[in-house]
Amino acid sequence: MAKLSKKKKEDLTHFLKVLMMALFAVLVILACVSGYRLGRMVFTDKPRTNAAGSHITYVIRIERGESVFSIGMELERAGVIESGLAFLIQSKLYSCRIEAGTYTLSSANSSKEILKYLNSEYVKAHS
Repeated sequence: MAKLSKKKKEDLTHFLKVLMMALFAVLVILACVSGYRLGRMVFTDKPRTNAAGSHITYVIRIERGESVFSIGMELERAGVIESGLAFLIQSKLYSCRIEAGTYTLSSANSSKEILKYLNSEYVKAHS
């Protein structure tokens, strides 16, 4: 196995350091962009429409003890909300406790409005 000269070792070390710094910078930028997008979804929540421009209506059955994240992911897959993760964060911010039951939800409502509707205190007051 051929030995590298001192100059080539220094050049290789320098190259690897620059490469690691560049990769770190890319990761920081990606984290910032992802954080911004998530924050935008949490705080500037808007109703959604499908490709045809109409709203989606979805019937969901929520079981007792079901996690807010799984509910949010189901609503995201159905196209009712933009992000299940943002839905989870909003439920924590607004201190929502979701009541078990069957609900008809629409993408015409924002995630915040959907959480208010699913909130156990709201459900009890309007039953």
